[in-house]
Amino acid sequence: MAAILKRRKILGGVLLIIGLSIVLAQLGTFPGMLFGGCTDVGVPEGQEEGLSIIGVQDSNLLYTPDGVNECGIPLPAVITPVGLIAVGGGLVLSTR
Repeated sequence: MAAILKRRKILGGVLLIIGLSIVLAQLGTFPGMLFGGCTDVGVPEGQEEGLSIIGVQDSNLLYTPDGVNECGIPLPAVITPVGLIAVGGGLVLSTR
């Protein structure tokens, strides 16, 4: 029984690391993200309105990083790391 709990804890840790790595990689390439793209409309300095989510279209999450440019990222690229973190965290916490 202890071996099964140890394997669960290791698997949970690996899933957490993978999920967090994907999130960090996506944040490092913001606003274009790893799998998405943005329109490139020139915005004068001081005119930026901030990040906001526009909605979902054709399985893409649409958002604007500055209030003018529109960016999109596939939903699986957003949902997958969240799922990996949730499952990994659950596995780690269930072994305690």
